Amino acid sequence: MAVEYKHKRYFRVRGNDSSISTFSSTADANTKIGFTSVYSTSSPTKTEALADSGKTLVVCYEFNDKNEQIAFKNAIDGAWAESPHSPFNPADATDTVEHFKTEWLAKDGSVGNTKNL
Repeated sequence: MAVEYKHKRYFRVRGNDSSISTFSSTADANTKIGFTSVYSTSSPTKTEALADSGKTLVVCYEFNDKNEQIAFKNAIDGAWAESPHSPFNPADATDTVEHFKTEWLAKDGSVGNTKNL
């Protein structure tokens, strides 16, 4: 994998009462979020961590090259265009999964650009 083709995405789950779920582990977060296969486009290496006292799952996606990263982004953008819920299949169908921030990383691992969604 190449350091220059990495970015982090931040996810949380909001209940129908507007409360934000707390994850007990990254496995729990993955279960509650229910990522669909689009998040495996280009077979990225994934590093996961919890943040915000367990309320946020941060996933760092790393790719071999620029084309793989672009294909990944385009696949996810396409899934969002089809339906605001299509990239996820949450464990509780009444929950809403929020992808609320993306950080594009520079070669040295620092944040080169941030997009708050």
